Amino acid sequence: MRGEHHAAAAGGLGGSLAGFGEILRIRDFRLLFVGQAASALGDWVGTLAFIAAADHLAPDRPAAVAVVLILRLLPSFFATPIGGVLSDRWDRKRLMVASDLIRFGIIALVPFVPKLGVLYALAFGQEIFSLFFLPARDASLPNLVPKERLEPANALIMGSSFGAIPLSGPIFALLALAGAHFPSSLPGAFVFHERPWAFAFAFDALTFLVSAWLIQRMTLPDREPDGQETPPMLDAARQGARYVMERPLLRGLAAAVSFGMLGGGVLFALGIGYVHDTLGGGNVEFGWLMGLFGAGMVLGFVISQAVRHSVIGSVRASLLAMGAILAFMAVFATLWIAYLTAVGFGAAFSVSLIVAMSAVQAHAADAFRGRVMGFVHMLVRGALSVGALVSAGVASLVGERGLGFAGADLDKNQFALLVAGGLIGAGSVSVRRAGAGVAEAANPQEAG
Repeated sequence: MRGEHHAAAAGGLGGSLAGFGEILRIRDFRLLFVGQAASALGDWVGTLAFIAAADHLAPDRPAAVAVVLILRLLPSFFATPIGGVLSDRWDRKRLMVASDLIRFGIIALVPFVPKLGVLYALAFGQEIFSLFFLPARDASLPNLVPKERLEPANALIMGSSFGAIPLSGPIFALLALAGAHFPSSLPGAFVFHERPWAFAFAFDALTFLVSAWLIQRMTLPDREPDGQETPPMLDAARQGARYVMERPLLRGLAAAVSFGMLGGGVLFALGIGYVHDTLGGGNVEFGWLMGLFGAGMVLGFVISQAVRHSVIGSVRASLLAMGAILAFMAVFATLWIAYLTAVGFGAAFSVSLIVAMSAVQAHAADAFRGRVMGFVHMLVRGALSVGALVSAGVASLVGERGLGFAGADLDKNQFALLVAGGLIGAGSVSVRRAGAGVAEAANPQEAG
């Protein structure tokens, strides 16, 4: 096993797409994957439904929609560490099933309490239990598939999550249409006719039931005990953070994941302004840009398995590529260049996340893995928020006048992209330093 861990840290990964087929033949992973694909699709459709419901309940108040999105980010700073602790104390399968069933109940309530304050409370509650689910799911993956197959497993799990994005819009539209034409003679017709987003919430709730049913059928082995007394909740959460920060490899990989998500936040925050104001495009062009970003992510899933690589080298290269692409988009502001670079950015983004997250899972002891993944998910969501807020803040400070840089006149979006690109590229240094921890990663169980 030590040789396996060292190979995972130093090299010898990727090189074959057969890994996807191999892990899909593992029954328990397949159940988790299908359940995740269903609930991820429902969750994205539900996100659109929350936005539509907020707009319907508070017309002409854009802040109402923004509050819904903020409430889906805030819980990450406390719910993910708690979820990580619970996944190290409780049965992880039962925790996932319970989280799905509670989310089913929360989402099923939304159409029947059409008050903005209640909508906010339910959105907040649903996100909390989503963040209880994630550490338990990620901590369970190394118990379902061999450690050398964690990358294709994570690629499929991530693919099921992000691949649902382009499907969610058309499905939401069809569900809204179905709700509007729901037969008046059937129970619930009034709700669906008066609240066209209600059908989407019903669909979202149903997907959580499907996920709970499939996960309940899984078989998870007993977790390895850590041999320590059970500490209070806050101390246990701190243990997960310390476990990461005291190990150079895990610390560097967690930083890499954060820098990658920082880039994602930048693109989501500045993308629409960059297309509209800098490139002179419209919503159609923005849709194409984000669609090509998603296509690039799918390409990254394939690259992570088709190309043999080392963890340190591939994560560093991905971060450098992301930084360079943002800087390139800033300086060469042309629509066709933006389309091409969006594919490259998406590929580098997904490679960095898949490789780094898989390595973290492989090198965290089972008894601590839930807390480790909870801490990493907190960093991920925090970085996404920081990337969006800082890049938007830089653009606001620059204002409409723009700035000159190296003989070029950059508008606010270009300058913010350039700064973000430099920060993400510089973040690759943290991964370089993590290389010193490769030898330690050969035995992740020690010093627990």
